[in-house]
Amino acid sequence: MKRYVIDFFLSGCLAALVLAGNVAGAGSTSSCVQTTGGWSSMQEKKIFLINDRGKKIVFLARIADEPAELAAGYQYICPDVISHSAILFDFGRQFTSRFHMRGVFAPLDIAFFDQSGKLVSVTHMTAEPPGFSGQRKLYSAAAPYRYALETPAGFLAGHFLTGDTTRLVVESVH
Repeated sequence: MKRYVIDFFLSGCLAALVLAGNVAGAGSTSSCVQTTGGWSSMQEKKIFLINDRGKKIVFLARIADEPAELAAGYQYICPDVISHSAILFDFGRQFTSRFHMRGVFAPLDIAFFDQSGKLVSVTHMTAEPPGFSGQRKLYSAAAPYRYALETPAGFLAGHFLTGDTTRLVVESVH
């Protein structure tokens, strides 16, 4: 029972932060920034993935595992920062939710991994035009996931990180 209450509380906090961010950013301009509070609080860590060819791929990623970090992602970050960075979202448990590109100024790829590090699915996400106010496209995984890795568009395919044998080495995250 205690775990369900904690999960419900964390889900509520994340939803509140996303909604607060949507309201706070509703009238903002399309100007980007080099950092935000959520961005700067994410720790950088080397993470390891095994690609479709069995090769270990190592790179730095920001780890988003706190509600403010999970809600922030790449919102309002300039494309030049996005082009040489990655964010690994760790939801702490199997999860189903959708991602949006509101306030994200560059196209991204997102790879979803389950609790064991197995690739669930990969999706390309397109940037919304500045000032966009129409129906937002939402992106989701094919099945529940624990981790979501956002990278600049083309990074995943360029490193052969899109097939059934792609794995996130979970031990590298913790």
